[in-house]
Amino acid sequence: MIIKINGSELEISEEKDIYFGSKTSGQIFKKWYGLEENVKLGLEMIQNKAEALILESKELLSATKPD
Repeated sequence: MIIKINGSELEISEEKDIYFGSKTSGQIFKKWYGLEENVKLGLEMIQNKAEALILESKELLSATKPD
């Protein structure tokens, strides 16, 4: 899963690698297996929220008339 917004990017490859990058914070690379359980849980929650937002966006865009 990749999330990009306003110059920041989060990439979560579950049970593999995590990448976060932004113009202001730089880059952070982590291995999934090296994370604490609470961090893994937090990242899984972010993934669930992102999936819900994507579905919500699809519904909004599907309901609009074509340009």
